[in-house]
Amino acid sequence: MTGPDPAASRERESSYRPRIPLICPRCGHEQRVVPGGPERAVKVVHVATGREACEPGDLAKAPDNGL
Repeated sequence: MTGPDPAASRERESSYRPRIPLICPRCGHEQRVVPGGPERAVKVVHVATGREACEPGDLAKAPDNGL
């Protein structure tokens, strides 16, 4: 007899956990993590554009937080 599948348990737990969005500190737009692999590094990209860099127009509208 085998025990419960640990991978299935982790998958079930992660589906119940609320996701906290990543927010770009420069422009304030939502970002996501693109997993890496043996040949690629992990990247954080903007959801709307799929690019790492902020759009120039978005930087002009970013709130000034004094940093």
